[in-house]
Amino acid sequence: MPPYQLSAWNLQEIKPRSIAKECKRLEQEVKKFEQKRRFLSNAISVKTFFTLVRELEQLHRQMEKVGVYVQLRFAEDSTNQWAVAEMSQVENFLTKMNNKLLFFTFWFKELPEQKAKQLIRTSGKYHYFLETLRRTKKYSLLENEEKIINIKDNTGINALHNIYDIFTSEFEFSFQGKKKTKEEMITFVRSTSAKIREQAYQILLHPYQKNKNILGEIYKMIVTDWQEEYLSLRCYTTSIEVRNIINDLPNKAVETLLKVCEKNQPLFQEFFEIKRQKMNLKKFRRFDLYAPLKTEDKWIPYHQAVALVLESFNEFSPSFHHPASLILSKNHVHSLVQKGKRSGAFCSPVTTKIHPYVLLSYTGKYRDVTTLAHELGHGVHMTLAQKQSEFTMDACLPLAETASIFAEMLLSEKIMKDNPQIAKEMMFMKIDDLYASIIRQASFVQFEIKAHQMFKEGKTLDEISQSYLQDLRKQLGPKIEVDKIFAYEWLCIPHIYHAPFYCYAYAFGNLLTLALYELYEEKGKNFVPKIIELLSTGGSESPQKITKRIGVDITSEKFWQKGFDVIKRMIDEVY
Repeated sequence: MPPYQLSAWNLQEIKPRSIAKECKRLEQEVKKFEQKRRFLSNAISVKTFFTLVRELEQLHRQMEKVGVYVQLRFAEDSTNQWAVAEMSQVENFLTKMNNKLLFFTFWFKELPEQKAKQLIRTSGKYHYFLETLRRTKKYSLLENEEKIINIKDNTGINALHNIYDIFTSEFEFSFQGKKKTKEEMITFVRSTSAKIREQAYQILLHPYQKNKNILGEIYKMIVTDWQEEYLSLRCYTTSIEVRNIINDLPNKAVETLLKVCEKNQPLFQEFFEIKRQKMNLKKFRRFDLYAPLKTEDKWIPYHQAVALVLESFNEFSPSFHHPASLILSKNHVHSLVQKGKRSGAFCSPVTTKIHPYVLLSYTGKYRDVTTLAHELGHGVHMTLAQKQSEFTMDACLPLAETASIFAEMLLSEKIMKDNPQIAKEMMFMKIDDLYASIIRQASFVQFEIKAHQMFKEGKTLDEISQSYLQDLRKQLGPKIEVDKIFAYEWLCIPHIYHAPFYCYAYAFGNLLTLALYELYEEKGKNFVPKIIELLSTGGSESPQKITKRIGVDITSEKFWQKGFDVIKRMIDEVY
């Protein structure tokens, strides 16, 4: 096995020899495709149509490659002015190219129903891409209007996302006499010392509170843009419906999910009371939420973390292990802690021909090992789905979290199995994580729904922050003390800025994965091919259709409650 070390990623596989020359070449390819407009008519043959679809797919693949390259360069150091300028230049170029290609989409949307059905019926792996174009037809504007919005987004909403990243990545946290990154600070909120936990939270949240007016104004403009475009122009019914339709989820499924999450908040209140008793604390505070039962004094070298994750994957299936191993051996992981690096972690797909890239900041804690498993789980999912088309390789957000969360469960189950003496402590950590990835994430979405409405009503940033604090106190219950600094916690959640209503995907993915894992434990290796098949589907079917194959009804309150029933059993075990 290669001696994996902390390192930056190797982007040579996607780096153009010259961005200027690559853009010029792509522009010529787009011009050639534009000349194919003359073939588009209601009488187009199936053969001609799919020749054009494959050419469009090839263009998509080439543009995606250069687009991902500049985004990854920006993510590894958002303070690098060359990377910022390069990304801006390429994004503007790609917007122009995509605008030139819009004619094909609009032509297909306007085809007579019978002709469209004929083409979809014979389209093979492209069918869901084509179905999606037709499904979103009623929310489309005129072609020139769509072009204007695409151009506007580069200098508007996308620019705001970049400003948020650049601005917050430059926050400095002075702790214990040293400058720390955000990722390093997060490790201290899990200290065994109550004093350190409180200090860490206060220092971590202080720059967000101090800059609340700037960050709040950025968010207000994001919300305003979302509402003006999607509700006023495209005529969606509600703000969250936009995300639901992007995810191809029925509104009922999401409403039911959020309802069941809210209903089960007392379950975690009960857990935190158990935790308070186990830790012999007189009172339990929001500062103590992720406190460990005992000190995590072991520093886990990166190569050991990699070995642990790969072993857990291999014990499940070689089909899980092999893609993760390739991502690592190709040096597609950026694991270093460094200033200017985007906070958090992600796995970025590129194309069906190139393995995805992973970013995380590894500090040697067990939680970082979990993050590595999570992001490599995404990478496994993306790699398995590479047999789909470029248009349908990526699973929708809720299903995109399935493999990553499943990977975390494989890792934690392996650690508990290999080290039975720490099983109960690991179970506490797992329930902590389930709170953070289900109740907390669902509550972020409930906050967003409320915040979108409050901005519409002209409420102030402080009123919205106080509403967040009030709901957080209600969520955690009367026995947990919540300091007023947490009123501004939402300002440091990138997903709220970058992808409104994204966060319910975590609740969806976790509860779905609990059900899948239960089936896996019940049926053993015989169930592995079904999980691999589900992941290999990528985004080539609707989530409702994909989950129905394994007997899941995502609109059923009873189904979502099953996940919480599993959690209840886990809480009973640690009592």
